Amino acid sequence: VEREGVQHDITRGAVRDFSKRLIADFLWADELDALMGSIEDQTLLLEEMPGHYNWLPPIPRPGKILAMVQNYRKHAAEFGNEAPPAPVWFGKIASSLTGHLSPIRIPSWVDGRVDHDVELGVVMGQRAKEVLAEGALGLVAGYTIINDMSARRIQKDDRENKHPWLRCKNFDTFTPMGPYFVPARYVPDPQGLSIICRVNGEDRQNATTNDMVHPVHKIIAEMSRWMTLEPGDVIATGTPEGVYNLRDGDVCECEITGLGTLRNEVQRPKSEHKA
Repeated sequence: VEREGVQHDITRGAVRDFSKRLIADFLWADELDALMGSIEDQTLLLEEMPGHYNWLPPIPRPGKILAMVQNYRKHAAEFGNEAPPAPVWFGKIASSLTGHLSPIRIPSWVDGRVDHDVELGVVMGQRAKEVLAEGALGLVAGYTIINDMSARRIQKDDRENKHPWLRCKNFDTFTPMGPYFVPARYVPDPQGLSIICRVNGEDRQNATTNDMVHPVHKIIAEMSRWMTLEPGDVIATGTPEGVYNLRDGDVCECEITGLGTLRNEVQRPKSEHKA
């Protein structure tokens, strides 16, 4: 978390300067195990920390953010499509990241639907190049929650003009992440998790990660055929059905078993956009 420009590690209750060190340094398997071993008996609850803090994305500067396309069959079907037979993904930009409890700011000139997309985020802990699916989970440092926001009209225009999905997915604050990074040792089966998105307390998306067309280990293997995955890279594994338009003042809560609840309020002035 951040307070007055200083980053604090709430798991240790001590002020630490992370400004000159990449988060990837902590995600190598040996480094992460050593770090976890040193703090498990020293956890300080956030409620015990004095003053006001801003939550940062748990992986604030990933080298790559790769997001799966229609990796749940029912989500593909709600747009009249079939899920891709092989993994397909697009890139997101780190400047689109925002943290837990920070607002999602939709530009006033963006009209049409802007949807929530709750997704399981996979954080790489070791380098992966042309790896086999069978051992791919051993390269994962941990998991988090991602809300892959989508400006649908712009996405439709880009799709029809055969443009990449850079504009519709990468506005500032369009990638809420958090609230926590949970080491892989505490998530023994990433395909056995409940995944839910609520808007103003009402369930919009409610599924399990077992519904993925391409499970996490196969996603990693396929991506590593095309590019080298590095420690700190983040993979958004796709969203289930139920995505829906967000309006000004809506409170969006994304929840995954064991990973907490990512909460963000939407800022979208009603007088300046078309519903």
